[in-house]
Amino acid sequence: MVIAIEKEQFVSCIKEYERLIITICLSFTKNYFDAEDLAQQTFLSAYQKWESFDGNNIKAWLTTIAANKCRDYVKSKARTTISLSEEEYEGLEDRGESPEETVVKKNTMERILSLCNRLKEPYRTVAVSYFCKDIKLSHLAKETGQNIKTLETQLYRSKKLLKDLWKEEFM
Repeated sequence: MVIAIEKEQFVSCIKEYERLIITICLSFTKNYFDAEDLAQQTFLSAYQKWESFDGNNIKAWLTTIAANKCRDYVKSKARTTISLSEEEYEGLEDRGESPEETVVKKNTMERILSLCNRLKEPYRTVAVSYFCKDIKLSHLAKETGQNIKTLETQLYRSKKLLKDLWKEEFM
């Protein structure tokens, strides 16, 4: 029964001093998430050393543990930050598409392919080749043996048909 009372005391101790300990840790780290972690480590350490506590001034005991945890954290190699030069930082810069841009682009390409596939021949082949496969009309003319002017006319008409289909479906 004595152990249960001590655990109950410890739980009430946490509730009473939690904000104080987080505030102390925050003053050292200047980062709320690190402060929360250190506060948790403080209470864990206090729980593990509960039997060695003399019973006098629990607030002082907890704040001492918190301050020591914070000092250790500030000195630790894990916390050490390395400053990058402007050139090094530019080398790390992400120049790729964001996940949102990738999804929008994929969705748009799927819509365009779907609309192109609804066209009748020969407009379908020209539209799919040009818009979905990025094949230039000059290459398509070489592949199919068709006149470039014929392909240009088919592409012009397929654009008009696609525009009408786009309005029907998405407006």
